[in-house]
Amino acid sequence: MTTIDNALLDVRKAYRLLADYQQRVLELLGFIREELGATHYHQHYRNKMPRSLDRLERSDDGGQRLLPFNDVSFLWLRDHGQEDPAHFHRKGDLLIDVWVRSDTGNGADEENEQAAEDSSSELRIYFFQCVEPKEESHNWYYQVWSNTDYPPLGEVAVCDDNPGYRAYGEALSLADLVDEASVRAAIAALRQRASEKLDQAI
Repeated sequence: MTTIDNALLDVRKAYRLLADYQQRVLELLGFIREELGATHYHQHYRNKMPRSLDRLERSDDGGQRLLPFNDVSFLWLRDHGQEDPAHFHRKGDLLIDVWVRSDTGNGADEENEQAAEDSSSELRIYFFQCVEPKEESHNWYYQVWSNTDYPPLGEVAVCDDNPGYRAYGEALSLADLVDEASVRAAIAALRQRASEKLDQAI
C-alpha cells in the first residue's frame, strides 16, 4: 500500500471509531438525563456549524466546524411540570448543561492548543438554578444561559445578568464512566455535592 492508501485507511478507521464513541456518549447522556429526571430542551454547537458547505474550503477551520459533536452542550430542563417551563420558571427549576469536552485544551473559552496527549475528555455538568422566579416570561436559553459565564468548577456563582439565578458545575472524566455502576456512583456523588452547594435536592 502507498502512503496515501495508508492515510485513507486511517481515516476510514477513524470515522468508525468516532461513530462508536459518539454512540456510546449519546447513550451515556441519555442514562444521565434519566438519572437526573430531566428532559431535553436545546443544544448548542460551539464550533459554529456551517449553514452551507458552499466555499467552506476557504475557511481555515472548515474541517473543525464539521465535527459537531466536538464541544457540544446538551441543555436539559428539570421543572415542576408547569406549562411552558422554558419561559416561566418556578423556584428550584433547573437548566442542566452537559458539555461534552472532547479536548479540554487550555480552558473553557480558549482554543485547543495543547497536544492531544496533554488534554482530556470529560463531561462538564452545570446546574443553573432558579432561586427567585420572575413573573414575566424569562427564557432559559437566551436570558439565563447565554448571558452567564461559567463559574469556576466546584463553586456557586450568581448568574451574571440574573441575580435570581445561580450556577454550579463540576467535571467528570469520561475515563471514569466506564459502566453502569461507575456512572450511577459518579452521578449520585455529584448530586449530593450539588445539593449541598445549591441548598436543594438535585
